[in-house]
Amino acid sequence: MKRREVLAAMTAAPLALAGGCATSAGSKEDKGTLRKLERFGLQLSTVTPALMADFDGTLGRVAAIGYKQVEFSALGFLGRSADDVASLLEVNSLEAPVGRISPRLPEGFRALSREEQFAAFRTYSGPDHLLSNVRVALQDAAELGQKHLILPALMPDNFATRSQVQASIDLLRQAGELCAKADVRFGYHNHDWEFAPVEGVIPFDLMLDTIDPELMSVQLDVYWVSKAGADPLAYFSAHPNRFPACHLKDMNEDGDFEDVGFGVLDFPSIVAGAQAAGTEYYFVERDNPPEPMRTAERAYAYLQQLRF
Repeated sequence: MKRREVLAAMTAAPLALAGGCATSAGSKEDKGTLRKLERFGLQLSTVTPALMADFDGTLGRVAAIGYKQVEFSALGFLGRSADDVASLLEVNSLEAPVGRISPRLPEGFRALSREEQFAAFRTYSGPDHLLSNVRVALQDAAELGQKHLILPALMPDNFATRSQVQASIDLLRQAGELCAKADVRFGYHNHDWEFAPVEGVIPFDLMLDTIDPELMSVQLDVYWVSKAGADPLAYFSAHPNRFPACHLKDMNEDGDFEDVGFGVLDFPSIVAGAQAAGTEYYFVERDNPPEPMRTAERAYAYLQQLRF
């Protein structure tokens, strides 16, 4: 089966943008019971180049589009203190209700080459640094009033063998225990590699089945679930209240990234499934968009008129 045929089978129906309103199929529209996603935010990784060039101004531009919430990326606050960030958010009438566990990068990081930056980021965000990174992130979360902290990922080489999968799960549980002591819920953000079978198990499923939900939630990234050939709706249905936050990220016909609402994923059905599962926080995201601010604008306009 061709890639686009697989994607067509995964999505219940194509997005209907004609007439300015995306709706899910069925009789809900006739009954006048369609709902609107009242609150959603922007994952700031979508606009990283702009943020690095003008941190303050970019937050202002994001607010001007209409977003009321933001989520910082794995790069954190780009050297700013949580106190400074809290002030900037207040000035722009923005909230950051979901925190990110970011590595504490070495001095001079921004002056390094791209290759050196990647190597440093990989080192300082690795398993050996996770618990210390969590402790620092909890301090930032207290400053910003955040009750959720999300780990962006453990890299694929931490899931190569069954023993590595188990070690990763044990480490995630320890991170969850640290957060629980501070009355913060720890969460993990998936990619596609956690769905690759390892010695008879799916690491993502094993995480969900063996870690206490109170010690680890999941920020479900619907693009990466779909990229792995799995069904986001099936996970929402099977694990209610496990996904307090969700990344809304779209896919084009070739399986690459696309602006939210302009690809093949059925967001009316996805949002309806997430709502039924108790998801509270939704963040627009696109990895490395060619025109970051335009991506943010298009996604906002789409989600404003989405009905489900």
